[in-house]
Amino acid sequence: MKFQYVFIFFLISLMLSCGSSDRVIMTDGKVYEIKGNSIKNDGADVTETLSEERKSEIEATLKANNKAKAEAEQLQESLKAQQKELKKAKEEAEAKQEKLEEQQEVLEKKIEDKEDARKDFLKAKKSLDNKQKKFEKLKDKGKLSPNDEEKWSEELDDLEKEFEEAKEKMNNLNK
Repeated sequence: MKFQYVFIFFLISLMLSCGSSDRVIMTDGKVYEIKGNSIKNDGADVTETLSEERKSEIEATLKANNKAKAEAEQLQESLKAQQKELKKAKEEAEAKQEKLEEQQEVLEKKIEDKEDARKDFLKAKKSLDNKQKKFEKLKDKGKLSPNDEEKWSEELDDLEKEFEEAKEKMNNLNK
C-alpha cells in the first residue's frame, strides 16, 4: 500500500519535471528558461551557443534556487506546526484558567456561606443568652406570672432551636 503511494508520487513528479520549465535569473540580470535539456533566453533556444561553464553555472543557480525553495517550504511547514502547537497550548491554558476561576468562585462562595453561618450562629447565641439572662433576672425578682413564664419558656425554646440550627449549619459547612 505504502509502495503504491510512493510509486504514484514518483510518477507524478517525473511527469511534472519533464513537462515543467524553470526560470533562472542570473547575477548579470539575464533570465533563462530551462525546459528539460534545452535552455531558452527571451524565447530563443540558446542551448548550443552557451559554454559548458555557463550551462553549469545556470544549473548550479537552478539547484540553489530549488534547494532554497525546498528549505523555505520546509521552514514554513515547521512554522505552521509550531503555530498549531502554540494555539493548542493557548487553548489548554485558557481552559485551565477558566477551571481555576470557577474553582475560585466556588471557594469564595463557600467562604461567604461559612461567614454568614458564623454570623447567624453568633447572633442566635447572643439573642439566646440575652433572653435567658433577662428571664432569670425577672424570675429572681418574682415579676413573672405563670402565664408569663410559659410565654418566656416558649420563646426560649424557639431561640434554642434557632441556636441549634445555626450551630448545625455552621458545623456542616466547616466539614
